[in-house]
Amino acid sequence: MTGLNRKIKCVWLIVLMMISVDVLASAKDDFKQGVNFFNSENYSAAVKKFESANKQGMRNTALYYNLGSAYFKLKNYKKSEDYYKILKKQPKMKSLAEYNLGLIAVQQKDSVKARQYFKAVVRNAQDKKILYLAEQQLKKITTTKTVSSKNKGSVYLSGSVGYDNNINFAPADIGSEESAVFFDALVSADYLISGTKSKGWTAEGILYTIRYGDTDNPNISQSAFDQDEYGVGLKKTQKLASWNTHLKVAYDKSTFGPRDYQSIFKLEAAGKHKLSRTDRVYLRYRYEDISSDDIVFDYLEGWRQKIRGEFRRYNKNNSTQLYYELELNDRNDFIPATGNQFSYSPARHTLRGKYTTNLTSVWRLIGDLSYRKSDYPSTNTQSRNDERWKAAVYANYRFDKTMKLKLKLEYTDNSSSDNLYVYDRQVVSVSLNKLF
Repeated sequence: MTGLNRKIKCVWLIVLMMISVDVLASAKDDFKQGVNFFNSENYSAAVKKFESANKQGMRNTALYYNLGSAYFKLKNYKKSEDYYKILKKQPKMKSLAEYNLGLIAVQQKDSVKARQYFKAVVRNAQDKKILYLAEQQLKKITTTKTVSSKNKGSVYLSGSVGYDNNINFAPADIGSEESAVFFDALVSADYLISGTKSKGWTAEGILYTIRYGDTDNPNISQSAFDQDEYGVGLKKTQKLASWNTHLKVAYDKSTFGPRDYQSIFKLEAAGKHKLSRTDRVYLRYRYEDISSDDIVFDYLEGWRQKIRGEFRRYNKNNSTQLYYELELNDRNDFIPATGNQFSYSPARHTLRGKYTTNLTSVWRLIGDLSYRKSDYPSTNTQSRNDERWKAAVYANYRFDKTMKLKLKLEYTDNSSSDNLYVYDRQVVSVSLNKLF
């Protein structure tokens, strides 16, 4: 009897082994089919195959990751979270799992939990790609939190003190050969009227002023170069395919010295497209209708159009910005009592590059270089072409994510076929900026 029992047990063992092999083979087939369904974006079918493999005893990292990913695509965040939490227990998968758990928390609009997961990735991740992605997500959460905590609005304040060795006479774009200390201040604000920042309506406002100290020339009043500007705008943002776009209308008024200067109606269309994880492209068109608010500046009335194409690359420790801008003008000519005729309707081509590098966690160094060529229509008394080089170096100290100190050194060299418009200029300034 004992011998018969041993034979029966051996037969059953063989049968069970054969069944296990068949089940394992079936589980692998289901897993492979699930991967194919996932790659073809049939996530419901993928989940069924992955769950079938799971029920048949398959237990591995790839299965749990694919289950978490498939459920995420189906917006079943609870199921997705369950599988990523299993992966989190594995040291090699911990950072990747925490990053995906952070994404789930974002979808569930739980910014506190999302921030906790992304910060854990930043602290512990060995993979630089995962680390960078987590840092980008933290920036997005911070921006969203700032807007919502301020009743969908934000206010930006900036104040500067500096020295200008050749104050620019703005209307004519010439150097005055006068120098002075200056103070300027900027206040800009925006408020989300409806929708979201990426798809909604936003009201904007701006106020800017600059005041100069005494010059060495007693015949020039202290307020001769002072300027004020204030304006309002309305912006509509919209997602179009892979582009983040906006349309904006705005109205600005300004003064120059003791006189009213200009009123400008602006219409702007712009878009941003993400080329890759690090690269962005920006396009912008702006039309400006310019009216004179004082008879002295009537020669500047007319319109101006600007078309810009820009490329930006963002890396962990540096960023690069490059753009080209075409500017077209149709203004009145300046005809003084002498009968001479001066055009203020240039066609301008501007190339500009800006490079930012993080020296430390709080210090940033920025280099900014631009070249502008201006071709003016010929008149009976003038044939003018200008070339302007402008170089600047900035050093920014960041107290926190909303406040920074900026040190700036700027040099401008303007050459022209008309000696009246040849000048060079140096400006040194210190500014403090705060975002509320």
